[in-house]
Amino acid sequence: MLIGRYKQQPGELLKRIIDLTKWLEESEEITNVTVKAITPETSPVFQCTSIVIDPAGKKFAYWLTGGTDGETYTVEFRTTTQTQVREDEVEIDVAEISNG
Repeated sequence: MLIGRYKQQPGELLKRIIDLTKWLEESEEITNVTVKAITPETSPVFQCTSIVIDPAGKKFAYWLTGGTDGETYTVEFRTTTQTQVREDEVEIDVAEISNG
């Protein structure tokens, strides 16, 4: 499921947060998050450098960087809880912004 679309420059390393509170049962927590895929593959690469689950287990933060100017990337996350597995996608438009 596509849950967001964002813009960033190739040289940036940006953190974003995915909040799954509404999807989770009250006592359920995120136990694992992985990047299932990032497409397309380019050089320089677009990558997720880190994923951190918040202490309450309802949200996670991720950091993305790199990529090719003018490219749109799809990042697919796989989130696991005690009883469920969810797959979400975000799209990132990478574009260099010039000042002039």
